Amino acid sequence: MHRSGGRRTAFTCGTIGALTVVLALFAVPPLPRAKVGDVDPLGATIGMAALVVSVWAGWLSVRAPRWQETDVTTAAALLARAVLVAERDARSQLLGSHDKTIDVEFDFRPAAAHDALGAESFGRLAEVVAYYRQLRPRRMVITGAPGAGKTVLAVELMLGLLEDRAPEDPVPVRLSAAAWDTDQPVEAWLSTHLTEVYRMPPATAAALVANRRVLPVVDGLDEMDDDPALVYASRAGRALRALNAYQHGRGKAELVLTCRSDQYQALETMRVWVQDAARVEIRPVSAVKARDFLNRRVSDLTRWRQVLHEFDHHASGLLAEGLSTPWRLTLAVTVYEQRDPRTGTYVHDLDDLLAPELNASEAIRDHLLRLFIPAATALHPRPKGASYTPDRVHTWLAVLAGYLDNNVASGRSAAGRPLPSIDVVLHELWPLAGLRRPRLVHAAMIVGAWSVGAAAMAAHAPTSFTSVYLVTVSIWALAAFWPAFVAWQDMWPEPTRADLYRLRTRSGARHLSSGLPVGLAGGGVAGIGVGLVTGVSSGVAVGVVTALAAGLAAGLAAPGRIEAGDPRDMVRDDLAFGLGFGCAAALAAGLTAGLAGLTGGIVMALAGGFLGGVAGRRLGKAFSGVMFGLTGGSAVTFLGVLTTEHAGLLTGVLTAWLMGGLAIGIGGGPVLGITGGLAGTRYVALLLCTRRWNDQWLPWRLGRFLNWCYGAALIRVAGGGYQFRHRGLQDYLARNPIP
Repeated sequence: MHRSGGRRTAFTCGTIGALTVVLALFAVPPLPRAKVGDVDPLGATIGMAALVVSVWAGWLSVRAPRWQETDVTTAAALLARAVLVAERDARSQLLGSHDKTIDVEFDFRPAAAHDALGAESFGRLAEVVAYYRQLRPRRMVITGAPGAGKTVLAVELMLGLLEDRAPEDPVPVRLSAAAWDTDQPVEAWLSTHLTEVYRMPPATAAALVANRRVLPVVDGLDEMDDDPALVYASRAGRALRALNAYQHGRGKAELVLTCRSDQYQALETMRVWVQDAARVEIRPVSAVKARDFLNRRVSDLTRWRQVLHEFDHHASGLLAEGLSTPWRLTLAVTVYEQRDPRTGTYVHDLDDLLAPELNASEAIRDHLLRLFIPAATALHPRPKGASYTPDRVHTWLAVLAGYLDNNVASGRSAAGRPLPSIDVVLHELWPLAGLRRPRLVHAAMIVGAWSVGAAAMAAHAPTSFTSVYLVTVSIWALAAFWPAFVAWQDMWPEPTRADLYRLRTRSGARHLSSGLPVGLAGGGVAGIGVGLVTGVSSGVAVGVVTALAAGLAAGLAAPGRIEAGDPRDMVRDDLAFGLGFGCAAALAAGLTAGLAGLTGGIVMALAGGFLGGVAGRRLGKAFSGVMFGLTGGSAVTFLGVLTTEHAGLLTGVLTAWLMGGLAIGIGGGPVLGITGGLAGTRYVALLLCTRRWNDQWLPWRLGRFLNWCYGAALIRVAGGGYQFRHRGLQDYLARNPIP
């Protein structure tokens, strides 16, 4: 699931370079005799009509179905394979990279009314699949104390269902309840999750959900609200009412839900519960099962004999209570099995676990959590050149934990969206540095990039201020401030759904080629139209550029193989696509300016801008795409004319590439491409706001750090983001930010 960032970056740069070469080869005629074309009214009218047709063709190429799997049985099988891979990985992380689980036991807790039929009074983890399959309808609520193993039990159920799945069975898919906007219907939430997390085409996802081929496993209902005394109007209460309305034909649809016992009971007192379901409650781990777990997990059981003695002779004592959950037992094993890498001696003495000062269950919990991060970091190798010391890891994770817990306590929101309380999604993390500062830095980055281009332009400008020069400066300023304004206004920019890495695969090449036919048709029409306006050479240039731009946008926007993505992919792909599309468009506009003069350049700018706006399939962003296409494209166009008038076409082309590519690619590329690169640059703005001199210090390569923490079993992957491995770890770090 976690691909090499270096290989991805190298391939992205190669793709951009290859596109640039193709553009140059097709667009540049013999340089010595190239001249600015003349314009006549009839030709201009025909050219603009051709532009409309080409833009419409480009829009069709983006909207055209690239891979719509109409066979829901086949699509469900592909999804099941992807979920199986992801959940096996998740199981390993939840168990601390071990394969030994505790066979927890659970009891059926009847509701006041409307229970599922077939529920036995008792069950255990090893038999949970059989227990679930005999329910009618198959709806199950897993409750228990914090750390009781609710998520592990749900994952074991999912894996059992997947490993013995019939073709017509629904595919269990785990979702984080905390990430659910309950104003969104259950069906829409499920479809969006499949599209974003498993890269599934929207139509296929909707078909699977509509045919009830997806079994939602809603994890962490208790994490939806900050107040443990849940009320009827709480988010959790609304979620339960929505899940009760989730039907399959005439009856309730299949469902699995996890929640802490106290919070679920609070909802039951308000007469809100999952109807037609079997609620089970996980028992505390008995002394016998704890002994069995230690016997299977530790390397030298004799070191633990005093602990085992406490279990055997004081089964209800303080230590047994403090280690009565799988989470606490896993913490104890991780901490006290840590060994010095050079000598092999054990780092911690088990007598510390029996110290008199650990006189409460909470004291045992905090003692284990304090030692957990040093033990986990020692077990997992660090990336080359990374200084992930235990203190730094603690400090960085505490910044994230403090942000999440503060959102819970304050109930903060931005643009009507509640800030997260448990999920760390990279492109949505920017409010950590404040609601204003990252947006200001984001806008300043764009203006700064355009300023660099303006300075370079001034260095190559003529000594006398001509009218073309004045127009160029004016348009350049507008091109800088328009995307900066958009960056400030857009509170939650969405990332581009394009995966450049897929072009290395046969499937990716097919998706790219699927967007080219309509793009070529539209590009041909545009080329003919512009050719009538400005000449054959510029017509060829505009036609090829328009065709490739439309084809590239349509092909890369097409979903690829159904698989669980890396949470870092969204910002990576967003930045890479924004920069690549911006640089290619800058070169195209510069070439057109040198070959076709102002009219051809503006035509090209308008076409590229509109295609950039609509390629993201977000019509609300199309206006921004057109505006930036006119301002940014015209800025490079005037720059090309200005430089060619005084230094020849070759200099104009090079200047357009060096300055226009830098300015549009870094500053305006996010708006030009698929108007999605704003999310990536907003993430970079967050990193600039969280440097060492700030009280909220995060590592510069935050994505790499979080991926390493995932490998160290400190955090887990949940959908398109990360979560702390356990809510108790998040709360402890928020309370103790200093190691």
